Amino acid sequence: MTSESPEARRRAFRVVSGGEPRPALPPGPVVIEAPQGTSSNEPVFVDMSGGPRVLAPGAPPSPGTAPLEIARHLRLGEALVWWDAKAGYDLRPLAWIGGISAAVLLVASLLAPEFWDQPFAELWRPIAVLLSPMLLWLVREQFSQRAILVTDTAVLEVPRRGEPQRLQFSAVQRVRRDLLTGGLVLTGKLSKIRVPASLVERTRAAIASQRKGALRSQAERPDDPLRFMG
Repeated sequence: MTSESPEARRRAFRVVSGGEPRPALPPGPVVIEAPQGTSSNEPVFVDMSGGPRVLAPGAPPSPGTAPLEIARHLRLGEALVWWDAKAGYDLRPLAWIGGISAAVLLVASLLAPEFWDQPFAELWRPIAVLLSPMLLWLVREQFSQRAILVTDTAVLEVPRRGEPQRLQFSAVQRVRRDLLTGGLVLTGKLSKIRVPASLVERTRAAIASQRKGALRSQAERPDDPLRFMG
């Protein structure tokens, strides 16, 4: 079938009654409906249907089609390049922290057996201090749960609770380490995007796939000592 065939023209144009033929709009991102019984206020982050998919050349694989609660934050005609989400807990560091804490308590027991003779009202305080890194890690893991989307022009953050944030590539003014998530925080004039540590490298790769060959003056470059934006 040639590009001048009637079928090819029908696919490229849709006829509007009473007007001129108009080019067809490009297909939007593929989305799925939220599972039944899911609250509309709780974003659906995990969708592995169909397995990993590469949505744009040079972008890292996404975990599947974007769930509706994430894709609805895209603007009309905006191309989704990559998305992923942190939706669980990484418990491996807790094993290290727990092991170190147990070793410290064992050494304390060997060097000062009377340590355990203290009343519980006094004993719990040093133990709580020793185990506090585990609690802080769990709080960080909870706070890090959010989805990150990269489009052809912007990066979006969709937290489990709170308002989504959007930041155009050209509007990024500063990139720094983020103590709250252990990842990075991208700051603009009106928006701030927090990228969890587990998603930093793939977010970087997705952004780089859309900014290859872009010429930027020194004034347009963000304050980015980590070279996250390229």
